[in-house]
Amino acid sequence: MDLYEPGTMTSTHTGNPLCCAAALANITAIEKEKLTENAAKMGPVFERELGKIKQRFPQVGFVLGKGMVWGVHIVRKGTTEPDGDLAFDITTRCMEKGLLFFAPVGLGGATLKVSPPLTAAKDAIMEGCGVLEEAIEEVVSGF
Repeated sequence: MDLYEPGTMTSTHTGNPLCCAAALANITAIEKEKLTENAAKMGPVFERELGKIKQRFPQVGFVLGKGMVWGVHIVRKGTTEPDGDLAFDITTRCMEKGLLFFAPVGLGGATLKVSPPLTAAKDAIMEGCGVLEEAIEEVVSGF
């Protein structure tokens, strides 16, 4: 902490003791609450449920992920071409149903980033995947 004189650091967050304390507290919580173990258990749940959605809708080009971070890539039906507009509409419909996503990311802005809190339980993941499936169905059918 005393390596640099006041005013000589090149970043406002580097070496900030408050940020370091917060980071250490987060690491402690992750370890104490066994959140990496929860992510490892929930990964197969996501893989199964998102896989079912991919099988049902040709607009889902692929699903990739591990643990609690997944991507659902949306494509134009019958192609591998990203469909950012459809991804955005799905995201919007999910929001209207109470399920929040980041704005679509990735190639063509067509990937739904699925990343719930590390604390999420199986029932919450199942409910979220159900809402996502409903939203996709409604958007592709023109609800």
